[in-house]
Amino acid sequence: MNQGIDQRLIADCIANQRVAQRRLYELTVPYFTIIAKRYLRNPEDLKDTLQDSYLNIFHKLEQYDPSRAGFKTWATRVLINNCLKRNSNGQKNATEELIAERSQQCTSPEVIEKLSTDDLIIWLKRMPEAYYAVFSLNVIDGFSHPEIAEMLNIDAALSRKRLSRARAWLKQEMVRDPKSPLRDDPRFRREMMSIQAFMLVQAFVYGLPDV
Repeated sequence: MNQGIDQRLIADCIANQRVAQRRLYELTVPYFTIIAKRYLRNPEDLKDTLQDSYLNIFHKLEQYDPSRAGFKTWATRVLINNCLKRNSNGQKNATEELIAERSQQCTSPEVIEKLSTDDLIIWLKRMPEAYYAVFSLNVIDGFSHPEIAEMLNIDAALSRKRLSRARAWLKQEMVRDPKSPLRDDPRFRREMMSIQAFMLVQAFVYGLPDV
């Protein structure tokens, strides 16, 4: 996603040059759409969440510090926080936007594109929402537990506990649900999801080496 996004383009966006803002939008919206679909509970919220995220990004672009994080890292954080806020629907645990640098890199767009197939995401979203949020933030997007704790307004220990429970849920569902796309059956791997996605989630559940 960073390809074509340089400091000149960012400076032009800060200067409210419409051509530059359109270019930034065109370069980022395919990736942002993939991320937003994975986090949002209600698909109907996609358009409004993307719109809010771009408004936030352009409004706060002067605060972006390239010495602390890449643009993709910073902008993805803004997007994810908007998704979580939308999901919270005004409840007590509504998240606050974070601008600090991520401690780990995002999963590559190629892996995310394959992981974010409709069948897999729909299946994973059956997980209790509190577990799914931590699972997605940590396992797929690489946020640390202190970062997740700040985003979800919980403490780091609870984030770790929810991740452990997400693992237990996945183990149980992989055995219980004959339609699980994570079953150790090549048919499901071929039909429901990519082998990269299968191996990533299997590694999380069973502690296998990362792929």
